[in-house]
Amino acid sequence: MNVEIDLYSGRRNPVFGLPPEAGEALVARIAALPPAPPGAAPLQDLGYRGLRITGGPAADFTEIVVSGGVVVVRDRGGAERLLHDEGRSVERALADLAAARVHPDDMTLLRRDLNS
Repeated sequence: MNVEIDLYSGRRNPVFGLPPEAGEALVARIAALPPAPPGAAPLQDLGYRGLRITGGPAADFTEIVVSGGVVVVRDRGGAERLLHDEGRSVERALADLAAARVHPDDMTLLRRDLNS
């Protein structure tokens, strides 16, 4: 399973891999989230826009976007579910996993946006 930090426009975003056990725990955590409130949407601004999760040998999804308190799960059939990430806890947990895997400058930008 790979995680892309959607951080830059016009330059390559940082990407890191998750070990299978971390990926399984993440998917289980996301599956337990409640539906997002009406009108909820991922971040669309310039700069940090969230984390995109793809891959995994047995993944039931094509992409998961974790962004601004919303988790968007896109399944293989094209359906989309929006879930509520209370306190951005899933997003912060992914940032913690990224800390040892991406450049410190990228982490500074990610943490700044998460804390704003």
